[in-house]
Amino acid sequence: MNKIYGPSVTYSMLRVYTNFIFKRWFSSVEINGETNIPENASVIFAPNHQNALMDALALLSSVHSPIVFLARADLFKKKRQADALRSIRIMPAYRIRDGIQNLKKNEDSFDQSVEVLKHKKFLCLMPEGGQDEHRRLRCLVKGMFRIAFSTQELLPEGDYVKIVPVGIDYGNYNHTGNHLVVNFGRTISIKDYWEGFQENAPVAQNHLRDDLYSRMASLMLNIQSEDHYDTFYVASYLYNEQMLKTLCADENETNRLIARQRVVDLLEQKEKEGDPAIAELDALCSEWMKSHPDVSFSSRVYEDGKKLDLSLFLHIAYLTVGSVLVFYSLVFNGIPFVLVKKFAKKSKGSGFEASFVFGAAGLLFPLFYLFYGIIAAFLAPSIWFWLAFIFSLPVSFYFFIRYRWRWKYVKERFKNISDRCDVVPNIRKCLDRLFGNNQ
Repeated sequence: MNKIYGPSVTYSMLRVYTNFIFKRWFSSVEINGETNIPENASVIFAPNHQNALMDALALLSSVHSPIVFLARADLFKKKRQADALRSIRIMPAYRIRDGIQNLKKNEDSFDQSVEVLKHKKFLCLMPEGGQDEHRRLRCLVKGMFRIAFSTQELLPEGDYVKIVPVGIDYGNYNHTGNHLVVNFGRTISIKDYWEGFQENAPVAQNHLRDDLYSRMASLMLNIQSEDHYDTFYVASYLYNEQMLKTLCADENETNRLIARQRVVDLLEQKEKEGDPAIAELDALCSEWMKSHPDVSFSSRVYEDGKKLDLSLFLHIAYLTVGSVLVFYSLVFNGIPFVLVKKFAKKSKGSGFEASFVFGAAGLLFPLFYLFYGIIAAFLAPSIWFWLAFIFSLPVSFYFFIRYRWRWKYVKERFKNISDRCDVVPNIRKCLDRLFGNNQ
C-alpha cells in the first residue's frame, strides 16, 4: 500500500481546486498566527470541531503543506468511499460508539499517524473526538496524546513533536456568505512534557491535555453555559459593535471574534454571580432570535441602521442593473443549483449540510460546464467565442451567489426598517447595565 503522505499529482490538483472554491464560499477569510506553525518538524494540528469536513478544509486552505487527517470511522463503511477518503489523505479513527471490537482497528491508523510524524509531515486530529455545532470546546480525548508520545519515543535526540492549537470560527455553519476566521495558537512542544511522561505517563498526558484545552479555548468562541447558551450567543453578536469600540480595536472579523469572546466571558461571570438581569436578557434574546435565525448575518445588518440611506439605494440599484446577468446565470447554472439544493435537504440537521453542499456543488457544476462546453464546441462561431463562453459559466455563478447575498442584505434591511417592535435597543441597554464598569 502506498504511503498516505506520499506525493500524488491527483491530490495536488484536487487540493488547488478545492482551496480555490472553498475560500469563495465565505464573504471574508482571515487567517492569523501562521508563524506559529513550525517548519521541518513533526507537527500535529489540534482544531476545534464543529462543522464536519468544512473544518478540515478550513485548515487545509490555511496551511501551505499537505495534511493527513483522521476522521470518524463511520465515514469509511463503504469501500469506494473509504478509498476516496484515503486518496485525499484521510484515515479512520474508531471510537467506543463504533463498537469496542473495532477499537483494535485503530492500531493501523495510529501506526500510520506515527509514520507520518516520523517523516516530518503534518497530521491533524480533532481532539474533541467528534463534532458538535455548539460553539464551545468539549473535553479532549487521549488519542492525540498517545500518538504524540509514541512518536516522540522514535524521534532522534533533539527532535520533538509539536502540537499547534487551532481555533476555527464560522459566521454560519451551513450557508455561504459569512466570515471564516482561522487562528493558529502558540505551539506546544512535547519536550516540555517528555521528562514528566517518563516518570508518570498518565499525569503528563493530563497536564498536556489541560494546556492544549486552555490554548484552544482562547482561539475560539467558547460558550460553556448550559442554561443560557443561546442568550449568550445572540448577545455576543448584538453587542459586538459596542464591545469592539470599548476595546478600541480595528474593524475586522478577528477583532470582532475577540469582542464576542469578551462579551461571553463577562456574561458567564455574571451567571456565576447569579445576576437576576440574566433572566431579563434571556427573554429579550429569545424574542429576537425567533425572527432572526441567522444571528451573525442579521446582527451585522442591524448595525447598518433602520433608515433609508444612500448605501441601501446603491444596493437596490446594483440588484436592478444586475438582474440581466442573473438571468444569464440562471439559464446555465439553475439546474445544478436546484439539484444541489434538493439533495442538501437530506443533510439538514445532520451537521454535514455545508460539507454535503460544498462537495455536491464542487462535483456537479464542473460536470454541467463540461456538458455545456461540448455542445458549445459545435455551435460556437470561433474558438475565442467558445473560450469566452466557458469562462463566463463559473464567473456568472460566482456573480449569482453574491447577488443572492446582496438580495438577502436588502431584504433584511427593509425587515429592520418595518419592525415596530424592535427589542435590540432593550437588549443592548440590558447588557450595558450588566457590564457596568467591568468591560
